[in-house]
Amino acid sequence: MDLIIYSCQARLNSYFRQQRTQRALLLAVGVVLSGFYSWVFTFLLQKAHEGGINPSVDKVLSYANLALIAITIMRGFFPAYIPKADFISRIFPVRPLQRFWTELVVEMVSPFYFVLLNFVIILFLMSPDYSFTHFLQSILVIFAAHLTRRSLQIFIERKIKWLSRLFVSSAVMAGAFVALQVKAPMFEPADPAMMLVVHLAAVAAFLVSNYLLEQAAFEPKRRVVNYSHNARRSLSWRLFNNHKMARQLLLFGLGFKLLMLGADATVFMAKGLHMFDKNLSLWLFVGPLVIYTYVFNNVWGFYKNLWLTTERTTSDFKAFLKISLMPLRLPLLIDAAFVVAYVLFFNQEQSTFILLMYAASVLVLTPIGIIASFTSPKTVKGGILSFSAKTSYLYSVLAVILIGLLFLPLLHPILYLVYPVVIGMSLFAMVAVIREYPRYKYKLFETLYKTEA
Repeated sequence: MDLIIYSCQARLNSYFRQQRTQRALLLAVGVVLSGFYSWVFTFLLQKAHEGGINPSVDKVLSYANLALIAITIMRGFFPAYIPKADFISRIFPVRPLQRFWTELVVEMVSPFYFVLLNFVIILFLMSPDYSFTHFLQSILVIFAAHLTRRSLQIFIERKIKWLSRLFVSSAVMAGAFVALQVKAPMFEPADPAMMLVVHLAAVAAFLVSNYLLEQAAFEPKRRVVNYSHNARRSLSWRLFNNHKMARQLLLFGLGFKLLMLGADATVFMAKGLHMFDKNLSLWLFVGPLVIYTYVFNNVWGFYKNLWLTTERTTSDFKAFLKISLMPLRLPLLIDAAFVVAYVLFFNQEQSTFILLMYAASVLVLTPIGIIASFTSPKTVKGGILSFSAKTSYLYSVLAVILIGLLFLPLLHPILYLVYPVVIGMSLFAMVAVIREYPRYKYKLFETLYKTEA
């Protein structure tokens, strides 16, 4: 217990050790948003109870639980991948079960889960249709979603002993969890309340499965450096291929985007409907947002030697602008190819909006990425699976907000007039920051090089 308490205190202190004002502001925004969405679901439950809307009360409760599942799992992968936090190294003499419980509890002690807990508590207090049984069920839903995300992170980050008894036992317990979910899905309202016992048994089986899976994962995946020396390759290709960490993050982000586009295409072929039409937030995956929030909001952190070479040879801001765009070319071309293929085969009816939104997103996110790289650089260290942030959280949130403004034409075509305003503001801010480069270069050097000492 002492180890758990100490680890939780260290985790909480680490959140506000640096950039306290920024992180406190983000936490406050999260609390306000959780209260707002609690009010929205309270309103929907009231209307459903009165028969004013088509979905029943049970359906609205199911939608709330599904939203909790989707947000919890996607938080680990979007807007940037968050590795599983290994607080206790395996070289320390700590029993595996104690290490597992400590890390699991510490993972739940975070501002993200505080915001989710705030959402369900306010919903419980505001809505008479959201009973204490539903509240407990939502807590189980959040915990099960966290275990799902944790399992995915283990598969991504570690090598698995596929033929070991530990992995086979983990698969058996995971199968029990899936069987119970098929029989009684956890996201559907528990009726009667005794169904909570079934859900609790399912979560217990999944918890045991997660523990056994972690024991079957014996070591992190090793990094292999493979440099390209082909003189016929472009510089953009070399920057993409030779930087292992940036390449892996970009491929992971592009793979995640391809998965979302593929899911929408599958739903469209099966039902003739698009997931994006039901949930506007999913439009974030159509634009190139992932490649910026994963890497290019910190281009100099990943390519610091490229920055230093440019700084020593020329201090012209035009040269910096040109060089900063070089690593972006190939990933952006791949991302655009995915979107064009999706539009051609699965979403021709909204092709005009998608293509205009994509082009506008590039013109907005590229200046934001350059601004973030100069004003808020991050030291990239510890490998792809380290817990340290690779890009600025503040600029990632700002990028999401600005891209959200580009969805306004879905409400009315006249709102395309927003595009030149947003693009113009982004370009103006970028020019202003680049002209102040002599003031930022000392901070860049201190962040990228002096922190290594």
